[in-house]
Amino acid sequence: MTAHTPSKQRPNFIQRHPIVAFFSMAYAFSWAIGSLLIANHHELLRVPQSLHYLSAFGPALAAVVVTALADGRAGLIGLGQRVVRANVSLRWWLIGVGTPLALGLATIVVYALRHNALPDLALFGQVDYLGNVGVLAALALWIATYGFGEEIGWRGFAFHHLESAGWLRAATLIGVLWGLWHLPFFFYKDNFIALGIGGFVGYLVSIMMGSILLSWLYRSSGDSILIAALWHGLFDFVSASPIAEGAGSAVISGVVILWVIVIVRRAARSQPLAQNT
Repeated sequence: MTAHTPSKQRPNFIQRHPIVAFFSMAYAFSWAIGSLLIANHHELLRVPQSLHYLSAFGPALAAVVVTALADGRAGLIGLGQRVVRANVSLRWWLIGVGTPLALGLATIVVYALRHNALPDLALFGQVDYLGNVGVLAALALWIATYGFGEEIGWRGFAFHHLESAGWLRAATLIGVLWGLWHLPFFFYKDNFIALGIGGFVGYLVSIMMGSILLSWLYRSSGDSILIAALWHGLFDFVSASPIAEGAGSAVISGVVILWVIVIVRRAARSQPLAQNT
């Protein structure tokens, strides 16, 4: 009798191409919802506009599915550990939570200077498509959706897999794909539609800068999705508020741009861009 050695199972497509699978799933889920909202905008059908917030979970859902299919239980445990990683230094807690709150304070100051009066802080509870849900509910919504819903995918999965080839390169590439993920917004969300094609290019650049900042924060905090998600959610909570419209938004954008320039310059000095890992 001839002994037969069991052959190794051939890796499936997702195991061979996890990044392609991840972005395909993230786009498919979020753009399917976006398509419904575009049809709603053009009165082709009626769906709740609040579905907009459900689309934010596309990256997280894709990260979980691809991780499960490619890496199994061990991969899911690793992803889950990064989601709740709170054992980071005080410095990164202060940056992750403190800096977006400081930007919120800056928007209040700018508003007060422009209007010669303090804003009604209840405006931080104003959310598109949902109305004024209250400050705490709005904060929870932003952190859950565009905080964890996005960061579990963009940083916790995509960047985590790509950073070994050069973290700045990975952050920039993800920034482009992350920006394109928002494309349906430009066909149903009024403030995005108003930006036009030229505005989309500018928006794409701003998203790339956000990707660099959040990737830097993620890796510097020891791969903590928690810290990245809190920063992202708090930033959106502040920047999406009516209090930040106009000059306040410009101030926030200016601060982020300068911050990213400093990050990139320091990274370039520590290692050449071509070898930056």
